[in-house]
Amino acid sequence: MRKNIFIVLGFLAQLFNIQSTAIAQSKQAPLKDTHRKSLLWKISGKDLLTPSYVFGTMHSICNEDYFFTEQMQAAFDASKKLILEIDLSDPAMIAQYQQNLFLPEGKELKNFFSSEKEYQAFVDSVKKQTDIDANQFSKFKPFILISMISMKSFTCENQSSYEMNLIEMSKKRNIDIDGLESSHSQLEIFDKMNDEDIKNMLVESVSQLGNEHKEIDQMVSIYKTQDIDALYQLISQSPEFKGHEKELISGRNIKWMNTLLYEMKQQASFVAVGAGHLAGKQGVLNLLEKQGYQVEAVK
Repeated sequence: MRKNIFIVLGFLAQLFNIQSTAIAQSKQAPLKDTHRKSLLWKISGKDLLTPSYVFGTMHSICNEDYFFTEQMQAAFDASKKLILEIDLSDPAMIAQYQQNLFLPEGKELKNFFSSEKEYQAFVDSVKKQTDIDANQFSKFKPFILISMISMKSFTCENQSSYEMNLIEMSKKRNIDIDGLESSHSQLEIFDKMNDEDIKNMLVESVSQLGNEHKEIDQMVSIYKTQDIDALYQLISQSPEFKGHEKELISGRNIKWMNTLLYEMKQQASFVAVGAGHLAGKQGVLNLLEKQGYQVEAVK
């Protein structure tokens, strides 16, 4: 799963209908509730006037694998606000993304490679494996091309996005939507990576494409069992997270807490974030429990 460092955020999937999966790792630390097989968790107690819910999503999933249970629907219907990682219903947020998609002036995709020969070999490989012309992405930041290539990992033609579906459901109910972070803070994660790491991810995104089909099928299968710890175990072995786990997962979870607690104190909220953010020592659920809230799996 060499592309997961880009798959985990999933923002390109939602902006451009380029679907990907959003699962990630951290160190396991079980909650008091031992019944872990649930994507939906009720948050109550302490200073909350009404319960809120935390739901683990996949930013993209094949239509035939998409599900939203009666319990999930009931929790959403009982909530007065939708909280996402990024509020992609906000035109200003989308505009901010679009402004930050291009490489700095004077830099191109080929500059991530040590020679013209190495770059051309990559371009040829991308074309052969995916029928994508990498040269068309020469001015864009590399994560866009990697996200395009990741699409080829899906064996189905049509995918659904939990986030986009929840946004549409919220609009129909006329409830507010908000985000836990800005698009700038997400994009900044990639801007801080060195060129060598990015080049390796570009190359591996193509070389590992054949294995990705089985890995995504396995990930989806586990997601459908709602076993957040098993998802954990699957992803925790992904080598691309080494050195980046804090920026991608745990650090973001910690930063979210102030906003998350403020929103839940104001009204019953339905919080939908990538399923990989739920479990672990620095996972959203454990952080909420450490704050003194009651965290219960909704079966």
